[in-house]
Amino acid sequence: MTLRVSPFGGVPRLNGDAFVVAVGSMVCVPLLVALFPRWAGRVTVPLLAITSAGVYLTVPDVERVSLVMVIVVVAAVYCFARAIAPDPIVVGGIALLIIGAAILDSGGRGGAIVRAAGCFGVLLAAPVAGWFNSLTKDGAVERRPALSVLVLVHCVVVGWSSRALIRENSVSGVVPAIAAALVIATVLLLMLSRPVAAEP
Repeated sequence: MTLRVSPFGGVPRLNGDAFVVAVGSMVCVPLLVALFPRWAGRVTVPLLAITSAGVYLTVPDVERVSLVMVIVVVAAVYCFARAIAPDPIVVGGIALLIIGAAILDSGGRGGAIVRAAGCFGVLLAAPVAGWFNSLTKDGAVERRPALSVLVLVHCVVVGWSSRALIRENSVSGVVPAIAAALVIATVLLLMLSRPVAAEP
């Protein structure tokens, strides 16, 4: 793939597989993140802050990502301190902002875009795990992982996506590694879920 830069404001020109993964990420990531469990709402923005830091560490250019990271980190501190759980549309909007900045700072590299999407980690895995847990819901009891488990697994996936794969730039090389990490994260969340009283 030949990397070219558009003359319009330094926006990268996405060719071939980079265009496909960029469009897919812009659509799928915010939608899935918006489905992140409401019961874990207090840690949602902090998890997004960790994601933004991972994206900062994995894209070749950081001009836009660095600004987004600062904004999200400040928002995370405020939301966590005040125990604020943002609405799903707000969460999805923040995810769109992060992945959008990642695409703009990707230099047109599809692998960098996929690595950035992988940095959403538990924010993508938890909705899937929640759906599987809902299939085994028994009356007033449902299964959930602890908030600490969400944060720990998220940090591991972000570290894997942002740094362990930093030298891999081909989409075909990054996608299987990211997909495997997200599947493992989902399985871990299911295995570490414990029965709790279901919210009305």
